[in-house]
Amino acid sequence: MIVPEPAPPRVALRPVPQPVDLSILIVTWNSERWIERCLRSIDAACNGIAYEVVVYDNASTDATLVHIADDVHVIRANANDGFAAGTNRALAQSHGRYVFFLNPDCELAPNALTLLINFLDQNPHVAAATPLLQDESGDSQREFQLRRLPTLGSLAAEILLADKLFPHNRTTARYRYRDADLTHPIRVEQPAAAAFLIRREVFDEIGPLDERFEPAWFEDVDFCRRLAAAGKEIFAVPAARARHFGGASLEHVGLQRFTDVWYRNMWRYAQKWFTPGEREALRWMIIAGMLLRCAASVAGFANGNGRWPSVRAYANVAKKAFRRWDDSLPSSS
Repeated sequence: MIVPEPAPPRVALRPVPQPVDLSILIVTWNSERWIERCLRSIDAACNGIAYEVVVYDNASTDATLVHIADDVHVIRANANDGFAAGTNRALAQSHGRYVFFLNPDCELAPNALTLLINFLDQNPHVAAATPLLQDESGDSQREFQLRRLPTLGSLAAEILLADKLFPHNRTTARYRYRDADLTHPIRVEQPAAAAFLIRREVFDEIGPLDERFEPAWFEDVDFCRRLAAAGKEIFAVPAARARHFGGASLEHVGLQRFTDVWYRNMWRYAQKWFTPGEREALRWMIIAGMLLRCAASVAGFANGNGRWPSVRAYANVAKKAFRRWDDSLPSSS
């Protein structure tokens, strides 16, 4: 009698992801005020586009996840990994030929992503595109959104308050594209990453966002600098619009934490891209700029943050700049 061989064990096959044109990546952190409105706007923005949504939640402690539908792919972190790390990990689990970075405090206009994808499909030499951002009242956020890559001069104008004392100075006007005609698509150097579409193959070529710029700020500037260094073009497409409410991260960090991270990451950017002489000049400008802000705060110009909390925040940055932030630029993860 021949005994039949036992059947081989069943192999559980992973479902093959359905092809999509677009992967929308959203990094959340205590974003309950924004995320539902953001997600609700996506379908109309993607008219005719096959898309997926991947949310990377940075260990939110509010009701953010309650507002996310079951058909959205959610990755839950155990800690706040920051914007760059969250974006990189969300992208690793996405499949679209285009990738769209979207802040949770943005609401897309109908057809916004359709227009952006059509623009890139029709202009294969363009690597990335961005819609124009508007504030809650519908006013343009062009000065927040569109900037040239920073130079020592453009950073000096802001650090030393020249943009406030002399708002029409040429350096700031050029840095913020004030002369740009936004009635048609234009090439820009450094749009904010609040709403940013890029070809997947370009992202793969340039490499992931630099996670050393944690938890946020200047990772998008660095990424745009890397795109420019590789000869890639970015365009703003005025026909595509999004409303950006702003403050989704700032409302959860105080002035001291924000100024600490902002100027530390500015220094990290300078370490990567500026000459040694430019870096040293920037460091002394930051020290001088913080002393100016301390004096302004003592005089009563504390922008609603309180006189002495503002002084402590700016003095803390001056102290760290004097020590060169201990020259710490940890290895990229």
